[in-house]
Amino acid sequence: MLKKNWYLLLPLLLVALPGLLFGYYTLSYGYGPKDAWNATRYFLQSGTRYTQKYEEYNFSRLRNGTDGRGVYQIMKMQPFERHDNDSRWIYSLPKPGSTAYHERVVLLQRDKDNVPRVKGLVRGFKIP
Repeated sequence: MLKKNWYLLLPLLLVALPGLLFGYYTLSYGYGPKDAWNATRYFLQSGTRYTQKYEEYNFSRLRNGTDGRGVYQIMKMQPFERHDNDSRWIYSLPKPGSTAYHERVVLLQRDKDNVPRVKGLVRGFKIP
């Protein structure tokens, strides 16, 4: 029966594909429901450029309180940009012509010894 009516699987596939993408973004990227849904909606329209040798695993290893040198040792690269007196290190940007992308930013704050330390991470899907 299935060999004869294989085309009946197409609607099932069209319904299941967004669910599979949603699950992928939730599990692999650690997104909440809102970001996972937006990433699924903009699946073919988004584009993200990461710094060279960027790995999501390394970004997920960053913890609050890590100093700037520790961030370099974990990430193994420089950020694309540094903003606001080294308080924002940006590791991802939208590709040219794309506005929706996977945002990766390390938020830092200088301690009493003027050493930048991680105070938070921005991990989400940014849309226009």
